[in-house]
Amino acid sequence: MIRTGFDVVDSSFAGPLEGRLNLLLSDKPFSKTYFISRMVRATLREGWVVHYIDLDTFFTVYRRLNILNVPYSENLHIYTVEKDTFNQHISTICSTLTKKPQLIILDSIPAFYHILATSSRPSEVNWRIGLYLALLTRHIRTNRGAILVASLLSAKKIKEDLWVPSYPGGMLTKIRSSTIYELKEKDDYTMELKVIKHERKEVEGKSWFLPLLF
Repeated sequence: MIRTGFDVVDSSFAGPLEGRLNLLLSDKPFSKTYFISRMVRATLREGWVVHYIDLDTFFTVYRRLNILNVPYSENLHIYTVEKDTFNQHISTICSTLTKKPQLIILDSIPAFYHILATSSRPSEVNWRIGLYLALLTRHIRTNRGAILVASLLSAKKIKEDLWVPSYPGGMLTKIRSSTIYELKEKDDYTMELKVIKHERKEVEGKSWFLPLLF
């Protein structure tokens, strides 16, 4: 079990699973990034190596502005990606050999689609996501670690003038994920985390109100 940095979640043994793909669905960029930053801090304290693929750059920007309290660490590697550098970064991560466990964060799926949409068909984008996740999963199972994939809520058009809430890449990642969390921002100071799927069935359906503190 991986610590989230929120004691109420960690004491319930409801955190993401080691050796698995874990999915975080969120309705707002800041609460998503804040939640992940708490997990990054917790895993760094426990001696993990963190590979943060920052596709939408929120983590990088908030950290530079000192909005997020994420200290400098030689074990934190941040990758900002262009469409021609995906393969290089995935190769770098999968080539990292260390005795320390590794947390790989892919943030976020909508940004992945946005970066590749101008040059690839949707089916090709899905294929590439599947390939990258397969390579990263093999890496963390061979070398010990975990993957956290984030997706932001958007609107999907199902017919003329009818749009419904949707998570891009949701079906693909849901099928592969061992845990699924839904994060909703309640107000400026509170967010709600709900466990949608978990190998520990007793925590499925549980939710906690977590503080948004700076």
